[in-house]
Amino acid sequence: MIKTLTSWRGIFALCIVCFHFAMHEFDQMAFAGVTFFFIISGFLVALRHESLESTKQYYLRRVRRIFPLHWLALTAMIALDLVMIHKFHYGWDLPLHVALLQSWVPNVDVYYNYSIHSWFLSSLLFAIIATPLLLRFINTTNRKVAWAIMITACLAVTALYLFASEKLFSFYHVFPPMRLVDYTLGMMLGATMRTPLKTQHVSPASASAIEVAALLIFAAFIALHASGNQLALRLGNAPLWWIPVALLIVTFTALDGNEGIVGKLLTIRPLVWLGEISFEIYILQKLVNNIFCYIVAPFFGHYGIMIYDYSFACTLPLLIIIAWAAHQLTKTIKHN
Repeated sequence: MIKTLTSWRGIFALCIVCFHFAMHEFDQMAFAGVTFFFIISGFLVALRHESLESTKQYYLRRVRRIFPLHWLALTAMIALDLVMIHKFHYGWDLPLHVALLQSWVPNVDVYYNYSIHSWFLSSLLFAIIATPLLLRFINTTNRKVAWAIMITACLAVTALYLFASEKLFSFYHVFPPMRLVDYTLGMMLGATMRTPLKTQHVSPASASAIEVAALLIFAAFIALHASGNQLALRLGNAPLWWIPVALLIVTFTALDGNEGIVGKLLTIRPLVWLGEISFEIYILQKLVNNIFCYIVAPFFGHYGIMIYDYSFACTLPLLIIIAWAAHQLTKTIKHN
């Protein structure tokens, strides 16, 4: 486990949650965070050079990781609606959400319906299915040729974002083949990083300078997007973040075990622990918000979505507790 990357997972997960609570100062970190999660997912698979001699076992491991928590969140949300609203308002697209196929439908009322954030799992599932084929391609293709194809794919996605209609622009954010490019970019970086960079003799001061430089570049992209630059806004769903996110991942991977001051801060136990439950934080955020709004909030004289914009301070501790409990349950089931 690369502790600094695990901590980054936790940081980005919290930024995404903040964004979903209409805290607009986290807009850039949230969009960058989504790109980070796709890239890091592919990166770690390729970096570890996971053995896929049994494709069936690989798929089983991933299915056990994704579907139980997704089904738990979706079922709990339906049950909560039935108890609190006394109405089953789920339609024809519910089976799509159960099977994590909603991100293939170019309709915002479908892919953002129900457990809204599970669109990520829908796109990630497609990447997981494609992983054995992608790994075989990366491992058997000349690295320069593979990178040329990767860059071509990135340019194609960039062009699609630049010239998309408003409807397609929103859809591209969730469309699995588009997010597969992020994931594959991560795989290419991971495969390239299997040969460690020679950072063993980098001094703490130099390591700190490298980390700060990576953060400053990342901050420059955030500032560019926040400035309202039209080109940056057009590419802000994914392509804008490829370079700064990739740079963060490569930097902290290369300095693993030889961290500078930033890396040492990222290896403190609370941040690493937060990163370990980041998956649960992301998937359960909508459910926990509903629990707060419909069960907890009435004790304070409010009800439902009325206090959504003001519930973050109360919801976040509840979310972290429930995410930790779900993580522990998943570990217990896995070991049994």
